[in-house]
Amino acid sequence: MGEVFSCLGAVVGDTLFGVAKKEISQIWNYIEHVENLKNEVDNLKHMNERIQQLVYLAKHEGKVLVIGVEDWINKADAHIYEATKFINEEAASKKTCFDSRLCVNLCKLRRYGKMATKVMSVVIQHRKYGECFETCVSYLAPIPGFSDLYQRKDLDKIDSQKSTLKKIIEAIEDEKIQIVGINGLGGVGKTTLASEVAAEMKNEFEDIVFIPVSKTIDAKMIQEKVQIAARKILNGKKVLIILDDVWEELKLSELGIPCGSDNMVNCKILLTSRSRDVCDAMNAQKNISVNPLDEKEAWILFGRVVGRSEWDDDTFKKVAVEIVHECSGLPLFVQAVGKALKNKEINIWKAALRRLQAPIDGDVTYKREGMLQLKLSYDYLEDEVAKSCFLLCSMFPEDGTISLKRLTYYGLALGMLNNPHSIQDAKDKVQLAVESLKSSFLLLPEDRFSFLILPEEEVYFKMHDLVREMALFVASKDDSKFLVLSGKCLTECPPIDSLESYKKISLMQNKLSKLPDYEIHFPHLDCFLVQNNKLSNVPDEFFGGMKELKVLDMSSNNISSLPHSLTLLTKLRTLDLSSNKSLNEISIIGDLTCLQILKLRSTAITKIPEEIGNLTKLRLLDVYYCAHLSYVTPGVLSKLTWLEELYVMLSHEEEGSCNFFAELSELKLLKILHLKLPKFHPIPKNAHFETLTEFNIAKPVDGNTGYKRSLHVSQSSFPFNLPTIKLIQASEALELSDITDLDNIMPDLYQEDFKDLKHMFLISCGNVTSLIKPRELGQSSSKTKEQLVFSQLKSISLMHMSSLEYLWDRPHQYIRFSNLARIDISHCPSLLELFPISAAQGLVNLRVFSIADCKSLVVVISAGDHETRLIKPETCIVLSVTKIYLYQLPKFESFYSGHSTIRYPSLNMIEVTDCRSMKTWSYGKSYMPKIKFDREVPINDSTNAAQHLMNGCLLYGSDARKDLISSAPAQFK
Repeated sequence: MGEVFSCLGAVVGDTLFGVAKKEISQIWNYIEHVENLKNEVDNLKHMNERIQQLVYLAKHEGKVLVIGVEDWINKADAHIYEATKFINEEAASKKTCFDSRLCVNLCKLRRYGKMATKVMSVVIQHRKYGECFETCVSYLAPIPGFSDLYQRKDLDKIDSQKSTLKKIIEAIEDEKIQIVGINGLGGVGKTTLASEVAAEMKNEFEDIVFIPVSKTIDAKMIQEKVQIAARKILNGKKVLIILDDVWEELKLSELGIPCGSDNMVNCKILLTSRSRDVCDAMNAQKNISVNPLDEKEAWILFGRVVGRSEWDDDTFKKVAVEIVHECSGLPLFVQAVGKALKNKEINIWKAALRRLQAPIDGDVTYKREGMLQLKLSYDYLEDEVAKSCFLLCSMFPEDGTISLKRLTYYGLALGMLNNPHSIQDAKDKVQLAVESLKSSFLLLPEDRFSFLILPEEEVYFKMHDLVREMALFVASKDDSKFLVLSGKCLTECPPIDSLESYKKISLMQNKLSKLPDYEIHFPHLDCFLVQNNKLSNVPDEFFGGMKELKVLDMSSNNISSLPHSLTLLTKLRTLDLSSNKSLNEISIIGDLTCLQILKLRSTAITKIPEEIGNLTKLRLLDVYYCAHLSYVTPGVLSKLTWLEELYVMLSHEEEGSCNFFAELSELKLLKILHLKLPKFHPIPKNAHFETLTEFNIAKPVDGNTGYKRSLHVSQSSFPFNLPTIKLIQASEALELSDITDLDNIMPDLYQEDFKDLKHMFLISCGNVTSLIKPRELGQSSSKTKEQLVFSQLKSISLMHMSSLEYLWDRPHQYIRFSNLARIDISHCPSLLELFPISAAQGLVNLRVFSIADCKSLVVVISAGDHETRLIKPETCIVLSVTKIYLYQLPKFESFYSGHSTIRYPSLNMIEVTDCRSMKTWSYGKSYMPKIKFDREVPINDSTNAAQHLMNGCLLYGSDARKDLISSAPAQFK
């Protein structure tokens, strides 16, 4: 027996020794554990920043984020916050852990050692979870179909086109027909009818793909556009592929279009062509000719364009009838001529008729394919700016999109815009010109690409191919001769010895990999466009003979260095080198002292060199999305005194880089500022930014808010100086993070209404107990009371607000959230409630509630004694919310604490996770017609488990339990 106790004692002794050894290890190695934690937190921070940058770029490119990445970022922020809080607490406690005789507070050290190990384990685990996001955070968003964006045309009383449209649809619906051809003259309305087919039949197909083909066939472009559609066809889905403006036979199989008997039903092809022979060559089983309008229909269309249905003046009517006759029933000509003559005097109409009836003489091309009718519309343009812009648009490829801003920068450099006093003035003039050209049917809106448009490139348009031919014809006869070879799939430059007379050359959107390696003599050339090619370098001598050049666009190539002859272009005003991903040395540009527009977006530059300070006439500088840019030479920006627009983004900032706000305050003409920096630069007290009409001042990882004026102020203390306050008050989107000593938003930052604020994001502002204290409104003007603060706010995001108890203090009569659409609140441990029921009544546009990790939250919508007097139990309240998310709210008892009836007509998603104290949804009735339930159980069912309800996804209780109950509380029925 003694031996047994001896062995048992040995075992117990070893066990106790092991435990003691582990505990002593925690004490002995606690400093190492804390240091390791700091390193792991830094690793997580860097990973978080990298993933946030990827997310930002994905959003910028319109991609869809993979599920979980934003949740990972939010949790990473929370883990970093908690770990940093622990590290700071540990650092502060060191002073009390050691006395003057270096006696160690062993219990405290042991606790910190264990806590450091525990926190580090969480940080490491979360970093491992994030590794998958470093390679993939997004995927391409589904592209809106053409039929979703197309605006239907008015075919009322245009019976011939309505009849033709019906024939086309019947042919497509015929299961024995796969390929349908539409043929007819240019301008007769083939594209319009094909578009109408797409709009009419959009619900009958899984996908409709609209592809402009044009004279120059870009097989690669077509293959790319049909890739997704082809997969759908092979998977048994019905797809309609529209090939518009086909000039020669296309081999559909070579373009990746699954056709033939195996896909007869799934794949329908509609093609338009000016030639019936082309349709026959492509084996169209049904060929439908689009005929010109008859005289009656043309007359109806003409009357709509000129704005007359009745003609009181017989002379006017007689001339009008003859003019319509000269348009040969082609809708394009009828509309163009009608618009040209709208609101003109009778003598102008008669002169136009004489031109249209004149016999052919001189250049036969002038009469070919109705060019005279189209040119009449051009000639009758009263605005010379519109005429100049129109001709400049012909330099873009056939069926290509044209950017308003790009056209503005070209026109500004070429002196076409009558000396505008600012870039914005120039944009306005070009905008008016474009609208005039659209209304004259000389330009077309580009609705199909509207989903790709960035905020700073918001307007696109295009030209009908016949109109473009007319524009090129006019340009070829004008003193300003154009050579336009854009979009021709050229792999080599054309012979250039005989081109000295040209003033404008466009070689854009080809496949050029090199330019001639000798000086080219173009003594009159003022515009050279060679963007969207494959150029890797430009020979040093190339620009030697182009000394009159004012516009040079070499964007979207592979250029890595700039030629020395560039310095000879002393009259150059617009230079676009954007999206040359290898270009990093730009000092040579400093010699181009006449430059007004300089675009270096998405290049490989690492710094803005001193030489750029020589460009004292510069009005726009764009160095956005330059991934390696980290240094701006001090003194450069302050020298650019004519600067009106500045776009700068630094992914990280080298020591010694310029003091941005100090230098920018010297620029009295600055109107647009997009500035993204790793840390917020304090704004000097003497800074003046009242001239800014648009600004986005934020961190590089911050996404685009969609607002023209957004500001992110971080790691600063309140009170702010006056220039900062003014920027805040002018902002539509405001983010404040890590601001100390800020008590509440109003009246600290706003003396009156939030008249411009639409998005508010507060993070880690520890002193804020409420966003607004309405009791102080009584001290303000009566005007403030009438203005109803928060009335324009669309979204609120609050994170890590440790002292926040209420969104505002009582009373509530001056608070209105009528435009609020989204609320996101997380990690606000002191928050008790969100809204009183009287304020909730005004949430007419609220769509999404999301509340997470608020340890003290008891109720979302409250009904205290005061509210009970205002809202009677029989009152029925309607909330338009569609989604409600409630996560980790340990004291949460109910969504609504009152007895009124609330209807949720749009609510289709509820998620309630880890809300252990929840007793009921509300004490009154709740109606949720879009939430479907299988059977009824009380909401405070003792199972306290997660519940998933079809069409609703309703979760209760602890995440630790995964019991699945298809049930619902009776009160929801």
